[in-house]
Amino acid sequence: MSQNYDDLSLLSVRSAFDHLQTTISRALQRIERQSQLSHNEVFSAIKERRKLAKVLRLDQRLIHLYKELSNRANLKISEHESLIHCEITSSIIVHEGDEQSIQFKLNGNTYTLQFADRAGACIAYYGETFKSSNLALLSAGKEVLSLHLDLKGDSEIITEQQITAFVPGKWIYDIIHAYETLVTAENLKSLGCAYSDEKLEVLKHKFGL
Repeated sequence: MSQNYDDLSLLSVRSAFDHLQTTISRALQRIERQSQLSHNEVFSAIKERRKLAKVLRLDQRLIHLYKELSNRANLKISEHESLIHCEITSSIIVHEGDEQSIQFKLNGNTYTLQFADRAGACIAYYGETFKSSNLALLSAGKEVLSLHLDLKGDSEIITEQQITAFVPGKWIYDIIHAYETLVTAENLKSLGCAYSDEKLEVLKHKFGL
């Protein structure tokens, strides 16, 4: 028996190991395909939900709302600051390690944004790999929208697969309403600056008017 072990070469051991790994990999892939086929209706429904979230641009709206609430303490948009008014008030911002929680109110409803940054590590999700940063919206204490993303870059493009949770509800109206209110308020502010008396006087001077 010991003679058989003595005859083993490094090459033969590696060959046997590679064969084993290949066999296991193929078996796992086959099991995964069978599992997906047996739950085809569920995955089809998830795909449609993700498409709906993208069509409504809920990912970009949520990111914009998070950035505004986290960068502007005690944010409040008053009626005269936007053409389409929405009551927005941020109240509680809590930092705990690499996690941040922001509680805010929209039209009288209370929501929470939770952002967790795992320092660039990656995780697997349904066979796909994403940055581990996660942004989630909670309504009545329940997660209704969740994204895997990296907010450190200048722009963030979210694929459908990066939408990891989406439970439709009345909250969608509030998020869209809040986003449009914030953007409109920013545009009004820009217009006010562009056509201010000071700017007009500078233009008159430059063109001899």
